[in-house]
Amino acid sequence: MDKVILKEFVIPFKGISKKTIYHFSDSHLTEYDGKSDENEIAHSKKQTAAWEGVRKGFCEAYGCPYGELEMQTAQEHLGNLLNCAEDGDALVIAGDTMDYINGANLRISEKLFGEFKKPFVQVCGNHEPHASLPDGYIVSRIKNEIQTLDLGDMIIVGLDNSQRKISKSQLEALKQFASDGKPILLVMHVPIMNDENRELLLKSGVYFQLNYEGCPEENLEFIEFIKENGSSIIAVLAGHLHYSNVSKISKEVTQYVTSQGVTGNIHKYVIGE
Repeated sequence: MDKVILKEFVIPFKGISKKTIYHFSDSHLTEYDGKSDENEIAHSKKQTAAWEGVRKGFCEAYGCPYGELEMQTAQEHLGNLLNCAEDGDALVIAGDTMDYINGANLRISEKLFGEFKKPFVQVCGNHEPHASLPDGYIVSRIKNEIQTLDLGDMIIVGLDNSQRKISKSQLEALKQFASDGKPILLVMHVPIMNDENRELLLKSGVYFQLNYEGCPEENLEFIEFIKENGSSIIAVLAGHLHYSNVSKISKEVTQYVTSQGVTGNIHKYVIGE
């Protein structure tokens, strides 16, 4: 039996030698281990039970399968997703690796990511508040407002938009990356609402939109920059929705949202020529 649900995409892009990039999000670890105290164990069991209904509910609402594969534990799914991504050139994780931050989730993340051998960018999700996340772990990188991974003839740029905000410093950094001339693969948690996914995202609610009514002006400037710089932006990769969605932000730029990692979903992109 396959251990993941894999969707594959080809993104032709001139000037980039062919590369394989994997992408998943929303693993929502709710774990305990041998070092957990009674409170941590009790909370873990409660949240794990809650997620049984939540992840099944998303599958049923959006026509996704939910069977023996999808019912594996969040920890099993995360391990399988990382194993799948080992044959790629890089991996991007679009937020919510952990459902909440506790000792066991940090220890398990540290072990799994420490064993992963390929370079990766991992951005923050809305379930991963900076204030609760200690320094010194591999996953601590998600506290960075901006992350980059240089692959030679392209660059992966991860932005923390977990609070549905783009900052002025993020916007200025993106403009600088574009002026440097390397094609950019953008990674973030909360997706952009556009003409093709508008009906779905409006139904989901403002919680799932970056460009919601009354959003910060920088959010709109960010989206306009993407539209105006399609020759520099390879694609936008996001998560948060808990269902897969592919839509056009502009004629040149496609946004790929992966379904929930907590049911074993992952995207594979072959980028370049």
